[in-house]
Amino acid sequence: MMPRGLWAGVGLAVGLVAGAGLVEAYHWLEDDSSRRHVDLGRFVDSGGDPSALPGGRWATDEVCDEEVPCIQAVRSDALTVYRFADRDEAVALARSFAGEAHLSGWIVVRFEPGALTAAERVSFASDLDCIDVGVAEGGLEC
Repeated sequence: MMPRGLWAGVGLAVGLVAGAGLVEAYHWLEDDSSRRHVDLGRFVDSGGDPSALPGGRWATDEVCDEEVPCIQAVRSDALTVYRFADRDEAVALARSFAGEAHLSGWIVVRFEPGALTAAERVSFASDLDCIDVGVAEGGLEC
Protein backbone atom coordinates (compact mmCIF):
# COMPACT_ATOMS: atom_id res chain seq x y z
CA MET A 1 0.00 0.00 0.00
CA MET A 2 1.30 3.46 -0.92
CA PRO A 3 1.70 5.90 2.01
CA ARG A 4 -0.97 8.60 2.11
CA GLY A 5 1.44 11.50 1.55
CA LEU A 6 3.07 9.80 -1.43
CA TRP A 7 -0.32 8.97 -2.97
CA ALA A 8 -1.49 12.57 -2.57
CA GLY A 9 1.82 13.80 -3.97
CA VAL A 10 1.30 11.76 -7.10
CA GLY A 11 -2.23 13.13 -7.51
CA LEU A 12 -1.15 16.70 -6.88
CA ALA A 13 1.82 16.43 -9.21
CA VAL A 14 -0.40 15.12 -11.99
CA GLY A 15 -2.86 17.96 -11.40
CA LEU A 16 -0.15 20.60 -11.49
CA VAL A 17 1.48 19.54 -14.74
CA ALA A 18 -1.50 18.51 -16.87
CA GLY A 19 -2.73 20.49 -19.90
CA ALA A 20 -5.05 23.11 -18.40
CA GLY A 21 -3.33 22.70 -15.07
CA LEU A 22 -5.98 20.53 -13.43
CA VAL A 23 -6.51 16.79 -13.61
CA GLU A 24 -8.66 15.17 -11.00
CA ALA A 25 -6.70 12.36 -9.43
CA TYR A 26 -9.57 11.48 -7.10
CA HIS A 27 -12.54 10.76 -9.38
CA TRP A 28 -14.24 8.88 -6.57
CA LEU A 29 -14.90 12.23 -4.88
CA GLU A 30 -17.42 13.15 -7.58
CA ASP A 31 -20.02 10.67 -6.41
CA ASP A 32 -19.45 10.78 -2.66
CA SER A 33 -22.32 12.91 -1.37
CA SER A 34 -20.79 13.09 2.12
CA ARG A 35 -18.07 15.29 0.60
CA ARG A 36 -20.69 17.78 -0.60
CA HIS A 37 -21.38 18.93 2.95
CA VAL A 38 -17.87 19.38 4.36
CA ASP A 39 -18.09 22.47 6.58
CA LEU A 40 -15.17 24.84 6.11
CA GLY A 41 -15.58 26.02 9.69
CA ARG A 42 -13.02 23.36 10.62
CA PHE A 43 -10.37 25.54 8.91
CA VAL A 44 -11.16 28.70 10.87
CA ASP A 45 -8.38 29.32 13.40
CA SER A 46 -10.09 29.56 16.77
CA GLY A 47 -6.85 29.12 18.70
CA GLY A 48 -7.78 25.77 20.19
CA ASP A 49 -8.07 23.35 17.27
CA PRO A 50 -4.67 22.10 16.10
CA SER A 51 -6.14 20.93 12.78
CA ALA A 52 -7.42 24.43 11.93
CA LEU A 53 -5.67 26.44 9.25
CA PRO A 54 -3.15 28.79 10.94
CA GLY A 55 -4.55 32.30 10.53
CA GLY A 56 -7.68 30.93 8.84
CA ARG A 57 -10.63 33.32 8.94
CA TRP A 58 -14.05 33.44 7.33
CA ALA A 59 -13.93 35.18 3.93
CA THR A 60 -17.31 34.20 2.50
CA ASP A 61 -18.53 37.81 2.29
CA GLU A 62 -15.27 38.89 0.61
CA VAL A 63 -14.90 36.26 -2.11
CA CYS A 64 -18.29 34.65 -2.74
CA ASP A 65 -20.41 36.60 -5.22
CA GLU A 66 -22.08 36.21 -8.62
CA GLU A 67 -18.72 35.65 -10.30
CA VAL A 68 -17.55 33.12 -7.67
CA PRO A 69 -20.81 31.56 -6.43
CA CYS A 70 -19.33 29.74 -3.44
CA ILE A 71 -21.34 29.14 -0.29
CA GLN A 72 -18.39 29.24 2.14
CA ALA A 73 -14.83 30.54 2.02
CA VAL A 74 -11.93 30.58 4.46
CA ARG A 75 -8.74 32.53 3.82
CA SER A 76 -5.25 32.59 5.33
CA ASP A 77 -1.98 34.12 4.16
CA ALA A 78 -1.10 30.84 2.41
CA LEU A 79 -4.37 29.79 0.74
CA THR A 80 -8.08 30.28 0.26
CA VAL A 81 -10.57 27.42 0.55
CA TYR A 82 -13.92 27.68 -1.28
CA ARG A 83 -16.97 25.38 -0.97
CA PHE A 84 -19.68 25.22 -3.62
CA ALA A 85 -23.21 23.84 -3.75
CA ASP A 86 -22.70 22.99 -7.44
CA ARG A 87 -19.70 20.81 -8.28
CA ASP A 88 -19.47 22.18 -11.83
CA GLU A 89 -18.87 25.66 -10.39
CA ALA A 90 -16.07 24.25 -8.23
CA VAL A 91 -14.47 22.62 -11.27
CA ALA A 92 -14.69 25.86 -13.26
CA LEU A 93 -13.04 27.91 -10.50
CA ALA A 94 -10.27 25.35 -10.00
CA ARG A 95 -9.51 25.38 -13.71
CA SER A 96 -9.33 29.17 -13.69
CA PHE A 97 -6.59 29.00 -11.04
CA ALA A 98 -4.66 26.40 -13.08
CA GLY A 99 -1.54 25.12 -11.30
CA GLU A 100 -2.23 27.09 -8.13
CA ALA A 101 -5.38 25.11 -7.27
CA HIS A 102 -6.50 21.77 -5.90
CA LEU A 103 -10.02 20.41 -6.44
CA SER A 104 -11.52 18.10 -3.82
CA GLY A 105 -15.13 17.33 -4.63
CA TRP A 106 -17.07 20.54 -4.03
CA ILE A 107 -14.07 22.28 -2.48
CA VAL A 108 -11.38 24.32 -4.23
CA VAL A 109 -8.11 25.35 -2.63
CA ARG A 110 -6.22 28.24 -4.18
CA PHE A 111 -2.62 28.29 -3.02
CA GLU A 112 -1.01 31.72 -2.81
CA PRO A 113 2.06 31.69 -5.06
CA GLY A 114 5.25 31.12 -3.08
CA ALA A 115 3.49 30.84 0.30
CA LEU A 116 3.82 27.05 0.73
CA THR A 117 6.39 24.50 -0.34
CA ALA A 118 5.34 21.67 -2.64
CA ALA A 119 5.40 19.31 0.34
CA GLU A 120 3.14 21.62 2.37
CA ARG A 121 0.68 21.81 -0.53
CA VAL A 122 0.66 18.02 -0.84
CA SER A 123 0.10 17.65 2.90
CA PHE A 124 -2.83 20.10 2.94
CA ALA A 125 -4.41 18.54 -0.17
CA SER A 126 -4.00 15.03 1.25
CA ASP A 127 -5.63 15.95 4.54
CA LEU A 128 -8.47 17.72 2.72
CA ASP A 129 -9.08 14.76 0.42
CA CYS A 130 -9.43 12.44 3.42
CA ILE A 131 -12.15 14.43 5.22
CA ASP A 132 -15.28 12.25 5.49
CA VAL A 133 -13.81 9.57 3.23
CA GLY A 134 -12.47 6.68 5.34
CA VAL A 135 -11.15 4.36 2.64
CA ALA A 136 -10.34 5.88 -0.71
CA GLU A 137 -9.91 4.46 -4.18
CA GLY A 138 -7.55 1.49 -4.34
CA GLY A 139 -8.05 0.80 -0.62
CA LEU A 140 -6.02 3.80 0.53
CA GLU A 141 -6.92 4.47 4.13
CA CYS A 142 -7.21 8.10 5.13
